[in-house]
Amino acid sequence: MTTTSKESASDREILLVGPYGVLGTGVIDAVAANPAWRITTAARRPAPTYRTQTPPRHISVDLMDRDSTIKAFSNLDTVTDLVYAAYVEKPTMAETVAPNARMLTNTLEALAARNIPLKHIVLAGGAKSYGFSLGAFNAPAKETEPRLIAPIHYHQQEDIVAAWSSKNGATWTVLRPHLVMGPSLNSPMNLVTSLATYAAMSRELELPLRFPGRREGWNTLQETTDAELFGRATLWALDEDKARNEIFNVSNGDLYRWRQLWNELAVFYDLPVAEPLALSTVSEMSEKGPLWDSIVARYGLHATPYEQIANWHFVDWMLNFGEEVTLSTIKIRKAGFADCIDTHESFRRQLTKLRELRIIP
Repeated sequence: MTTTSKESASDREILLVGPYGVLGTGVIDAVAANPAWRITTAARRPAPTYRTQTPPRHISVDLMDRDSTIKAFSNLDTVTDLVYAAYVEKPTMAETVAPNARMLTNTLEALAARNIPLKHIVLAGGAKSYGFSLGAFNAPAKETEPRLIAPIHYHQQEDIVAAWSSKNGATWTVLRPHLVMGPSLNSPMNLVTSLATYAAMSRELELPLRFPGRREGWNTLQETTDAELFGRATLWALDEDKARNEIFNVSNGDLYRWRQLWNELAVFYDLPVAEPLALSTVSEMSEKGPLWDSIVARYGLHATPYEQIANWHFVDWMLNFGEEVTLSTIKIRKAGFADCIDTHESFRRQLTKLRELRIIP
């Protein structure tokens, strides 16, 4: 890249919408490690108290409310780029489409009301585009896969961003990670915190660590994306001409099987491993709230309500998924992003970070 083809990062400021989910946290940490970038965050909730770093400038906003979003964003005259990682969960995929489209549309309309044009948008997508939420997968999935007929909110969001960018002179990148591992709470798709909670309670009950899924989930090849690696991919996409108006898969760069990765969790909590036994964590963990509260008190942890520390529906889905889930990352590597991390190292790092933040014992 020549210096004349783009502004330096120090001239640009990111508006990160959805900052403290598992994806947004990775972007914040990547910016903290790369001070050339400036960042403002926006969400309904304030920055969580468990994070030790000084939070970036934050705007409290309800993205469902068009007028308040326009009021909150229209005066952001120093923001040049948007990273959109907000997400609202609903009981069905069909119900998920409309509110997620509405939040994105309100965000973009608010930014269009400013005097300063937006330069680039990075939209966080995921493996649902390839059928993961349907229980099927055509692995290794490539970005050229045709869309599915099923109602998947990522499709509508991609169309919204592309149309808005064409109308307003911006460019865009869609990044599709899968199973992002990072520290966050009250996140509908955060597996590492849920598994750490499960292991901590197993230790408290003096039980071995038993994989609570089917044999197919124990043995199948899977893939994951480290939150901070996703953050670095986001900064790369904002600054790379080859990422303009493109969709990229992004992952750690290796594969894992739970029968291998499970040992990392056992070693972290110094637990023996028992034979896998399929059970519903939604059912079997439903009455463990008092046990979790006692663990929080005993170890002086951040006071996280039980309903926010784990998502047992997501645990059941992930540990029982019987098909190989791998995303081809040849496209993003050919475009110039070759960052990677060993998934076992990533898992250990994220567990350690959760302990340092006093979210888990």
